[in-house]
Amino acid sequence: MRRPWSTLLCALGALLLLLAPAPAATAKERVLTLYSPRIDSAPYVHDTHQVRLRADGVHAPARPGYILGFDEMALVDSKDPDAEPLPIAKMMVHHFLYYAEDRVDDDAGCWRGSGFIGGRGEEHPRGRTVISLPGPLTDRYGIANRRADGSAPDWALTAMVMNHYKRPKSFYIRTRVRYTTEPRRPVRLAVIGNCHQLANGMAYDVPGGGAPGSEHVDESLWTAPFTGRLLAAFSHQHGGGKHQVLESVTCGRRIFDAPVYHGLPNHPYNRIRPILHEPGPVGTGAYASATGVPIVQGEVLRRAAFHDARNLHVAAMGFWIAVMTKDPAVAPCGPVPADFVELNRPASFDPTPHHALVVPQLARPRGPFRPFDGAPLSVGDGGFSPGRVTAAVGQTVTWRFAGAAPHSVTVANGPRGFSSVYWGQTRGSYSFTPQVPGTYRLTCLVHPTTMAQTLEVR
Repeated sequence: MRRPWSTLLCALGALLLLLAPAPAATAKERVLTLYSPRIDSAPYVHDTHQVRLRADGVHAPARPGYILGFDEMALVDSKDPDAEPLPIAKMMVHHFLYYAEDRVDDDAGCWRGSGFIGGRGEEHPRGRTVISLPGPLTDRYGIANRRADGSAPDWALTAMVMNHYKRPKSFYIRTRVRYTTEPRRPVRLAVIGNCHQLANGMAYDVPGGGAPGSEHVDESLWTAPFTGRLLAAFSHQHGGGKHQVLESVTCGRRIFDAPVYHGLPNHPYNRIRPILHEPGPVGTGAYASATGVPIVQGEVLRRAAFHDARNLHVAAMGFWIAVMTKDPAVAPCGPVPADFVELNRPASFDPTPHHALVVPQLARPRGPFRPFDGAPLSVGDGGFSPGRVTAAVGQTVTWRFAGAAPHSVTVANGPRGFSSVYWGQTRGSYSFTPQVPGTYRLTCLVHPTTMAQTLEVR
């Protein structure tokens, strides 16, 4: 089984709070409060945790059924159901991604075979949904949570969390899920993005260096594998994000143009210290319709994510998570319904976000500058070696990973942006050929306060 552990994906993601809650559950629905096992985090890390959730009623639903929505995905420091979520100024969620292993009616997009069922990204800073989808969606539809043999599947959870405590911190992930064992019409989830970016968790770099107002566009095509209706769509975008489009090439029409909402200057994302990575959005465009957009098998959709191109934005993301149901009766290129509502629009946001923020290099490299001689530079648990390096424009520089903990090579700031696999790696190598002279201040995105290297390109 193939699982995109990293995606998140900066949703994540998105990520996705699927089939948002109605004001109250009906008699046929229950709100299940589930907990992960205890998770331990070191101070000042940008860490990814892989967590198994057994189908025992404590960690994941014990009975097969249908997921109708997620009321909450939050970090807490106890299993007290009344415990307040940990403050995002101390424990910031980069993304949560939930998978029901080997479930039926699996993803129809890039994450096919993963068992994806939902998640949370930076665009959900509260970890809670506050706007309901139209009632007919949760009355009629659900995400299947069962295996082909009829049993309830175990869940797997990928959690990327940024710990801003000065000490190690233990926590649990509390999940409140609206659930029913009553019949529902299954929906299919489709992650619509550049599937070739899966090896890096759907992340890509915006190198920067463009003129003021210029845009970097990352785009891809997706072909619908069945005929049906698009009931909801959730945009996940960060890294200098401006907006993301979803349109039908076949029918020559735009379906959605999702904005990216950035926090006001006093939002915790913009005030959190130390700065472990570029602040993410506080909301992204998300839409739902009880009628649904008709999509036929073979129809080609295009998604295009627009980013600020003046500044560098490493490990950026842009993809859609679509909620679809099969309906062989729909006609090709039928009208886009008028009953779409926007979800996840924050009450306040910055209409002119500061995309030119300089992410600091939090550790200070030491030692003399050494010329790069062609031998791979070392990245391990002891840090980067050497700490300061010189290279020539057009000279390919290679880093080799060797350590018990995962590490990355990431530009914090400099003339252009580049990065290795952003959640880190323990072996293998990464190479980059700089074409622009200047000082590249590198960091390990997993351990940004303790690992750094300066590369001077002449």
